[in-house]
Amino acid sequence: MGEKEFQELLAEQGGVCAICRGADPQHLDHDHRTGWVRGILCFNCNGGLGQFRDSPTRLARAITYLRGTTWQRALIHPGVYQMCSPTRGRPPSRRS
Repeated sequence: MGEKEFQELLAEQGGVCAICRGADPQHLDHDHRTGWVRGILCFNCNGGLGQFRDSPTRLARAITYLRGTTWQRALIHPGVYQMCSPTRGRPPSRRS
């Protein structure tokens, strides 16, 4: 892909990363099986897809994992919140 096509694709994306919407993405993302261009990504999003080996299944499992282990504030009484995990996990240690 030439510079002109790159700039056109970037303009179609609004000048931001196709995943996180961060400014000034520089990495042309493509499907490693087909070679087809998918979009322009920032360094972190491009690397993240690579770490997950472009697998929608692995990414879905990661999302499920995060949703199930991320501690959130839960309203237990008007104005009173408690930290809880949706499905599992331990509270953060005082040292972290």
